Amino acid sequence: MMAGGAHGGVVSSNGGYSGTPLWKLKQQGQLPKIAQQQAEEQEAKKAAELDAQEEEEAAEKFRVQVDAVTFGRSESGEKPLVRHVIVKDLRKVAARQRVSLPTGGHFDGKAPVLLFALFDGQSCAEAPGPLAAEWCSKNMLPKLLRNLSALPPGYENDVFIKATLKKTFEDLDKDILVGQPAIHDGCGASVAVLIGERLFTAVCGNASAVLCEAGNKSGSQVNLKPQNMGEKQGYCHIPEEQKFLTENGGAMFTSETGATLVSGPGGAVAQVSRSLGDRAWKGETGGIPGSVKLLRGIPETRSAELSWGEKHHCLILASAPVAGAVNPEDCAKLASQLGSRPRATAGEIVAKAAAFSATTQCTAVVVKFVAKEGQATSQPAAKRQKKESESVRLRHIVVKYRDCGQPFDPVRNKPVTRTREEAETVLRRALMELGEESMKVKLPTDANKAKLAALQPTPKYVALCKEMSECTTAQKGGGMMGDLGWQSPGELTRYGPQFAETAKALGVGQWSDLTNSEHGMHIIQRIA
Repeated sequence: MMAGGAHGGVVSSNGGYSGTPLWKLKQQGQLPKIAQQQAEEQEAKKAAELDAQEEEEAAEKFRVQVDAVTFGRSESGEKPLVRHVIVKDLRKVAARQRVSLPTGGHFDGKAPVLLFALFDGQSCAEAPGPLAAEWCSKNMLPKLLRNLSALPPGYENDVFIKATLKKTFEDLDKDILVGQPAIHDGCGASVAVLIGERLFTAVCGNASAVLCEAGNKSGSQVNLKPQNMGEKQGYCHIPEEQKFLTENGGAMFTSETGATLVSGPGGAVAQVSRSLGDRAWKGETGGIPGSVKLLRGIPETRSAELSWGEKHHCLILASAPVAGAVNPEDCAKLASQLGSRPRATAGEIVAKAAAFSATTQCTAVVVKFVAKEGQATSQPAAKRQKKESESVRLRHIVVKYRDCGQPFDPVRNKPVTRTREEAETVLRRALMELGEESMKVKLPTDANKAKLAALQPTPKYVALCKEMSECTTAQKGGGMMGDLGWQSPGELTRYGPQFAETAKALGVGQWSDLTNSEHGMHIIQRIA
């Protein structure tokens, strides 16, 4: 390699010019523009750091807690009939896939974008099947990203974002019918996209989406009321749906169970008016000669401006068996009783639905909107770091199950044989009873006195801990019952990442959602 100058893209700051005065090199124009290059690199680095900081702050402004629970999953190795998708940062996914999201309108200021979706192979024309639901769950995200990126400047508003969701459903339906000849079954869908502080939903078929809003308050409990985000399509008894079906050759009738069904010219019977897939009901597009198009794949779309933890508390997406067994009012009531805790709320909803039919797959996805005052963005970075590194004092109730790391009850000195689902059922009852007790207890208005009050276990907690907890801490007396003591961040990690994150997020006196560790399933309360 030749020394000096710039060869092959290699630049040296003084190669070949050693001994020449700096002013002379500048005068001759021979000095490489290293300073300028370094300045540009520094600017680019600062811009990248600023972008990352802005994205982190935007994401913090839009925090959610989300979980999904399924009952009735086949144990014979068959594919599940219901699939769900949870994406808590769509911007990161878009960046990895080199897709540019819009920058104006609702996307302005790098607004966080989240996706929650449920595809239900039980919400279909004929016999339930897993294939359409599985295919849609894998292809929803890339199609949505592509359609969002196609929004032109000035069109990033409610009308066009809802149109984008409809276009995504149409793309999914068309691709199944045209490009996936092996898929003959269908599915319904319930999709939620959160952009900034706007919620967009799209519901097709008999799946459901329920937005829970704050109503009156009973003690410390906020009673929630439901807003059904998908109620005008998918069911054959709705007049608008019947009009379309009969005009296109369908015949309406009522089954022995009282359900409204539609039969096609060939005599086949469908239980829905809209779905994705179901090629035998989609006419020529479905590729089956002689079939008539009776079903559509167009969703009902809605939008709402969210108010974090104030007006809006949670969103519930549910499969068709759940929507049929648990009405929106009951969903909101259960969310009220359980404080919108995603795991516990979803579990109680699907357990109630599964009691009506053990042969269906009951799935619920619960998205809790975290109140702004509980978010770390209101604090400087130094304070946030200090808070994350501080120790916490906890009390708990733990219920073990046969597949946990230590399936032995040291209090009763016997092995544990219950399932994880049974352990969660026990703890959901504990949370509901603790919630009922809290409605009757008036906490001190002074913050310091309230914290001192949290140190003392309530009568209900003492009774539940004695009855349920399978930890030697349940044998402690007085205010020490169930007390895990002070736990540093390092000590918390011994229980596992889920337990540690749950504990660090709690406020003093607050009970957690169901959280897992190798010791079993817990509910924990921060007492200091």
